[in-house]
Amino acid sequence: MATGVQRLRVAVPKDQVVERGKTAADYFDVLANNQGITEEYLYAHQPTTDDRIAVYSTNSVPVGWLDDSDNLRTEFTVIEGPVIIVARKGYAGRLFVVADDNLIVHEDAYAIRPKPEYIDKLALAWFAGHYSFEFQANRTSMWGIGDFPRERMKVIDVVLPTIAHQEEAAALYARRDRLLGSISALRSEAEDRVAHAAGL
Repeated sequence: MATGVQRLRVAVPKDQVVERGKTAADYFDVLANNQGITEEYLYAHQPTTDDRIAVYSTNSVPVGWLDDSDNLRTEFTVIEGPVIIVARKGYAGRLFVVADDNLIVHEDAYAIRPKPEYIDKLALAWFAGHYSFEFQANRTSMWGIGDFPRERMKVIDVVLPTIAHQEEAAALYARRDRLLGSISALRSEAEDRVAHAAGL
């Protein structure tokens, strides 16, 4: 679950609120995910061409790729990005944006897309950055194997600000994430140097 700085959210000023009193389920459609994509399946079906589609699970880094083909699109549901991926397992409730033209979502996650009437009123990067911690806090269990089933979207109250505020806040969230990534990389480098100096 997100901690510390990752929990901080850019406050929505009252004069920037467009709508309130609705849940995430009112704003987003849930898209189909796919079963049967195991590590063994991905290993046995490694891409042989540059025309490939990424498979996403609970992390913004793809778990693998598959060759794009008619057979693939018959066997699995391929969706068009950009979308927000909601992790169901592991870091249940984690939100991240995938902007790929085409993607496949593993059964341990699912994708959400703004309903047609909200396509131009929701900045995906803002929503993922603003509500990720709240989604994670509403998973089925804080210990062991938690889950964030689709029904949980009905309990996440959403305050919708102007698109201008969303875009401004999304830029701040992106900056925060870059800084945290840099800090993590520096910490890892420092630990490696200490271990090397100690002969470990």
